[in-house]
Amino acid sequence: MKFKYRARTAAGLINTGTREAVSENAAIAWMREQGWAPISIEASGDARALFYGKAGRALLNAVLFHRKVTLKDKNVLFKQMATMLRAGITIAATMDLLARQVENQTLSAVMAEIRDAVFGGVTAAAAFARHPGIFTSLDVALIRAGEEGGVLDVSMARLASFVEGQYALRKKIKSAMMYPSAIIFFTIVVLVVLCVVIVPLFKRAFANIGVTKMPFLTSVVFGISDILKAYWFLLPVPFIAVYAALRRINENERGRRALDRLKLRLPLMGDMIFKSTMARAFRTFATLVTAGVQILDAMEMSAGVADNHVIGDAFKAMRERAQNGVMLSVTIKEQNLFPAMVAHMVAVGEETGRIDDVLSKVADWYDMELDEMIKALTSVIEPVMVVFVGLVVGLIVASVFIPIIQAMQQFT
Repeated sequence: MKFKYRARTAAGLINTGTREAVSENAAIAWMREQGWAPISIEASGDARALFYGKAGRALLNAVLFHRKVTLKDKNVLFKQMATMLRAGITIAATMDLLARQVENQTLSAVMAEIRDAVFGGVTAAAAFARHPGIFTSLDVALIRAGEEGGVLDVSMARLASFVEGQYALRKKIKSAMMYPSAIIFFTIVVLVVLCVVIVPLFKRAFANIGVTKMPFLTSVVFGISDILKAYWFLLPVPFIAVYAALRRINENERGRRALDRLKLRLPLMGDMIFKSTMARAFRTFATLVTAGVQILDAMEMSAGVADNHVIGDAFKAMRERAQNGVMLSVTIKEQNLFPAMVAHMVAVGEETGRIDDVLSKVADWYDMELDEMIKALTSVIEPVMVVFVGLVVGLIVASVFIPIIQAMQQFT
């Protein structure tokens, strides 16, 4: 089978290529015979599926019967790895300890596979790269940079800090969305109960006392009540249809681009999505550059982490222009996507040679902007939601009591 390899020569140069070998260990042995230090090796083509069959089955069992690996799990893992490596424990022994100590069964199965690969002579970066569903290209790039620079413990600490920041960012957004989501959910439940249970009781009562002529509002509410009572089982259909339509659109490249543009233009939420995505992308960019990853590779990975075509395209444009010798600050200034302050900060970083520090400050700035926006949104959305719920429930109550008041006036 064929293996793609990456190794450091005796002269310190990086050599890449492919090698026919019966196994990964044989390919590693061949590299060492050449006097090279293996950096990464992976099976190519159809050999990949055969080579990783055992690992794939182990992971499949873990995924089927245990919970997924969260950012919190990864944060704890990288912190433990950094601590063990700083204490002088070898990478292989560290993997062995973690494989037995990690509580998450899915992650434990993954670490066992990584441990076996490292014991077999594979580099840690190559072993982690075998599990793209759990460890991202950024994780692998930082681990590889740490291995090549002999500072794997520092890379692990950076990874732990980065993942912790991503977890905190996601938690902020979830907490901001939880209150309005809960209010909307309970409002829908209350409306359904009122229309299906309470309103029909009043409708029968009006029929019994001979009230036939109803105000317009009451007729509308009674009509909605009749529809909900007859077709209550169809209530989830609109939500399922919207979800299915969005998923179908998202599978298409043009559709996904359109959705990404729409997300950024949503009132209130669009700005929140933009700031959170920018914070994530610039934090990734800064972390990679600080770790010693080439700036062009760092920009490419940042574009992928953005998970939004509009922002991803901006980072790709920065990469292409940088490849042609154009400074980052110039490209940022030319695009309407970035505030003028970001271009100015990056220009200062380029002039002083501290681009990694400046990129971290840009990410911090977007984080701060997001925090302020979430606080403002929370303070505004609470009274708005209370008023909204009050209006909706008030309309239903009014639709029921208006006929009662009219009937009482007829008897007086």
